[in-house]
Amino acid sequence: MARRFVTDHWFVSVEALRRERLAHWTPRRETKTFRTEAEAKQYAKEMLSDSHKIIAGTLLNAYQPVRRIIPPSELNRWIEKK
Repeated sequence: MARRFVTDHWFVSVEALRRERLAHWTPRRETKTFRTEAEAKQYAKEMLSDSHKIIAGTLLNAYQPVRRIIPPSELNRWIEKK
């Protein structure tokens, strides 16, 4: 049986704030996955204006760790890079 590997599986993780009870804000993290870097960049760009902290990166497969992480400080540069 041949193993199937996902070559570049991109993710974008967004920390959004939601209001609960009176004036308390609770952080909530939501992660979406994408097949291509272009799709991940488009989603990150859309979320950038609405959200607080965004992290992006790639996952290879279940047997290997995260291959690349784009921290919030480099996010704008990554989105604009062609």
